[in-house]
Amino acid sequence: MYVHIRYNFIAQGKLFPEIVGIAGLLIATFAIAFLVFFIFSRRQQNRLVVRQKHMQKEFDNQLMQAKVEVQEQTFGELGRELHDNVGQLLSSAKLLLGITQRKLSDPPETLMTAQDTLGQALQSLRSLSKSLNTEWLSQFNLIENLHVEAERINAAGQLQVHVKSDAEQLSMQADQQLMLFRIVQEAMNNSIKHAQAKNIWMTISSGRNNLKISIADDGQGFDMNARPGGVGMMNMRHRVKLLNGRVEWRSEIGRGTTIEITLPL
Repeated sequence: MYVHIRYNFIAQGKLFPEIVGIAGLLIATFAIAFLVFFIFSRRQQNRLVVRQKHMQKEFDNQLMQAKVEVQEQTFGELGRELHDNVGQLLSSAKLLLGITQRKLSDPPETLMTAQDTLGQALQSLRSLSKSLNTEWLSQFNLIENLHVEAERINAAGQLQVHVKSDAEQLSMQADQQLMLFRIVQEAMNNSIKHAQAKNIWMTISSGRNNLKISIADDGQGFDMNARPGGVGMMNMRHRVKLLNGRVEWRSEIGRGTTIEITLPL
């Protein structure tokens, strides 16, 4: 009896460490499995978040591209309307003034001034209609068209636009140049409408990897902390984003505004 009990005690003492070892191994296995599952779940979750962000970014880009296409279509229709309708009316009026002037032996100076003014208006209208014609702009040289746009604005006599470029042509696709042209147009229009500027200085510098455009005016400026962004600034941001670039504003009250646009080439 004593021998049997001692034998069971010894046998159980030998088995206890084995049971503890097996239990520890099972716990370690479960811990490792849980850790692997946790890491795998986090990776899957991160991949899902990245995919959702990518899809949202793609959706935003497509939405902005659709807005730009609608705007370009509107610009094209407006350009054709200006050329075919308003332009023809102004040409007819100029022709009638010329006929009247030739019939008069001593035409008044006001009539001659009116004819000259109408001729300048007709020239500005033709330049404007060209700048809105997407078919014509699809093959344009951006630098050349910026000079043409500056001449059109300068002809109005309200302010002077000064264009300086270190290149005559850019290594960009036609649709990208067109969008960049619209961005610069928006910047100049903001200076004309809101800044009450007398001069606009535009500088284009093309490097090996990026393109930089600076548009500065001597207008009244604005407080960047107090003034929210308007529709014009929002359109510029959207278009620059479509070109994978960035745009920055620097302005102070009484010291004008400078817009810096940087695009990858």
